[in-house]
Amino acid sequence: MAQTTITSPFSPKKEDAKSGWWERLRNFFKSNMSLTGIVAAALLLEVTGGVMYYSAQNTIRQTMEKLVEREMNSIYLTIKNKLSSVEVIIDNYAWVVGGDLQGPEWMFETTHDLLKNNPFMMGCNITFIPYYYPEKGRWFEPVAIRKADGSIESKQVGSAQHDYTKAEFYIIPTTTGRSHWCEPYMDKDGSKAEVTTYSAPVRNTEGKIVCVAAADISLDWLDALVEENKAYKYTQRYIVSGKGNLLAGNDSPLYRKALEQVKANKSKEENVIDVTIDGMNYHIFFQPVGESTDWLLISILDDNDIFGRLHRIRASLLIPVILGLLFIGFIVWRSSRNLERLRKVNEEKERIGSELRVASQIQQNMLPDNHMQQDEVDIHGTLVPALVVGGDLFDYNIRDEKLFFCIGDVSGKGAASAMLMAVVQTKFRDFSIHENNPAHIMQNINVGCARDNKSNMFVTLFIGVLDLPTGHLRYCNAGHDVPYIISGEVTPLDVKANLPIGVFEDITYVMQETTLSPESTLFLYTDGLSEAKNEVRKQFGVKRIEEVLSNCKDLHPEDILDKVTAAVHGFVRNAEQSDDLTMLAIRYTPKQFNSILTETLTLKNDVREVTKFSTFMKSVMEKLNIEKSLAQRLRLAVEEAVVNVIDYAYPAGQTGEVEVCIMSDGKSLKTVIKDSGVAFDPTKKEKADTSLSVEDRQIGGLGILLVRELMDSINYERMDGKNVLSLVKNIEKT
Repeated sequence: MAQTTITSPFSPKKEDAKSGWWERLRNFFKSNMSLTGIVAAALLLEVTGGVMYYSAQNTIRQTMEKLVEREMNSIYLTIKNKLSSVEVIIDNYAWVVGGDLQGPEWMFETTHDLLKNNPFMMGCNITFIPYYYPEKGRWFEPVAIRKADGSIESKQVGSAQHDYTKAEFYIIPTTTGRSHWCEPYMDKDGSKAEVTTYSAPVRNTEGKIVCVAAADISLDWLDALVEENKAYKYTQRYIVSGKGNLLAGNDSPLYRKALEQVKANKSKEENVIDVTIDGMNYHIFFQPVGESTDWLLISILDDNDIFGRLHRIRASLLIPVILGLLFIGFIVWRSSRNLERLRKVNEEKERIGSELRVASQIQQNMLPDNHMQQDEVDIHGTLVPALVVGGDLFDYNIRDEKLFFCIGDVSGKGAASAMLMAVVQTKFRDFSIHENNPAHIMQNINVGCARDNKSNMFVTLFIGVLDLPTGHLRYCNAGHDVPYIISGEVTPLDVKANLPIGVFEDITYVMQETTLSPESTLFLYTDGLSEAKNEVRKQFGVKRIEEVLSNCKDLHPEDILDKVTAAVHGFVRNAEQSDDLTMLAIRYTPKQFNSILTETLTLKNDVREVTKFSTFMKSVMEKLNIEKSLAQRLRLAVEEAVVNVIDYAYPAGQTGEVEVCIMSDGKSLKTVIKDSGVAFDPTKKEKADTSLSVEDRQIGGLGILLVRELMDSINYERMDGKNVLSLVKNIEKT
């Protein structure tokens, strides 16, 4: 029987065997290109998966470090603010006590008042150097203690049995002359809680330390603080004193071992330690709590809590990867015919998208900063377009102690609305340079937008001018949504609707007036807020706006906008944004002018009164001890303004008075000039062009130019039938 030989396609031929294994492998791949492609794709996918895994691991670690750093910084700031408030109060209290050491009995009263006005303190005391008050003996320590029922008990506790001169809170301030936070301890006699004491040296008028002022605060709040806002569920946080005492957190073997690691690495620059404890991997973060204490904040994170999910995902991806390879081959075969067409479509979309992104960036750059805070006003605004570019706008600027602001909504959306928005915003800035009347600004903007308005687009616009020293608000509305004033209650601003900008060129706009009370907030918005729709096309509505604002009475502008935004997002949920959403919150926070000198002089509108005024000004300058050259410039500027009022405030032949009030807080000089003459706003008058010759230059304007050049700010208001001109100059020595 003949023997049959079965030859496998994978069996090497004789010549292949002679050429070696590399040649056989190469020939195999050449004859199986499809299989080669799949194998190559599989290898590439595995490599890519490995790279992605380690990249994801690195990204998660970086994110983890940022989150933990943010959490620890938040805790650090909370503790620092809490301790700083105590430091400021006690340091100021020490200064007050040092200036008034009139008698021992007064000390009981002042400690009682300090504790009464600061409910977060558990107790306070003043410890005097031995025999400071001879009649009180060697030890005199007036103490105020907050009892369990909230009442305050005052008593003298210094004695031989309670020798405070040996206590840390007394020794360090008296020996070093610096304030000090004591090592926390358990207050067994008073609050029955863990407390720490802040003490400050008290110096008499001769600069000698005569006693120590101190206050106790409980540390119970630290336990709650370290458990708040954990990004990772099993994060363990601890606060440790400089002597190693645990102030917050649960004591455990893990904590003690972690503390040993921290002590061993405390001198190094890194504040992150990766360690293995009892076979488990941990990440230990630590940082000092603050400059005034030697406390240390420690966070311990379990490695499984951070990377466990990533490890599970990696293990579960093996079968999908294999199936994905097969599916990729199918997709490549089906997609090859459409690649070129898709490429061209993508190029066109990218070009359009790139142009829209540039337009959006230009539009955003035209807006002011979304936040501005000064002594007199705190402003925050947001603009979220429905498309890449939108037609909403808000703007604000400060000139001559007046805040000029506006908010508007262009009809429609997209590029056309964005272009008209840019025009309106530019015109607002141009016209508000010299014009203080919002109705006149609105009138000028309308003329420019209504003329040749072939697209029939219009703009709802609200313009306001807030006088910062007085809170006097002038405003004009052009068909815009009614703003709200948030003060003791939420009330809509009384506005006349008027027609929107761009409808008719000959519209006459009406100015309205009101006065904002201190700490009140003006909230403005576009209809993208009130008309925001949820998934069933129901609008957010004005009533919901009022309900949200009613809970924002004590919030800052940024917090108000955050709260309203959160309410809108909670209402619309997954519904697509249908309109641009813009909000602007303005909080009026007038600066208190604490005058150390106030002088008033009343003049008649007679130029001969100038001599009396010059003597008055010279006297004020001498009382304030103002440097000679600065005093001359101040006298020149104020005299120019006063003479201008004397000459022109009253019609010829009419007798009137000019009241000049000069006040100073030591840092600035403020001059207020009042008269009952005809209304005239000098800040609206354009500066004289000093580049022209005398023959070509218009009459007037040089006096205003002189006052503007010599003063830091100039402000005019017409109040109660009087012209009120305020001039401010910084006189603080630098």
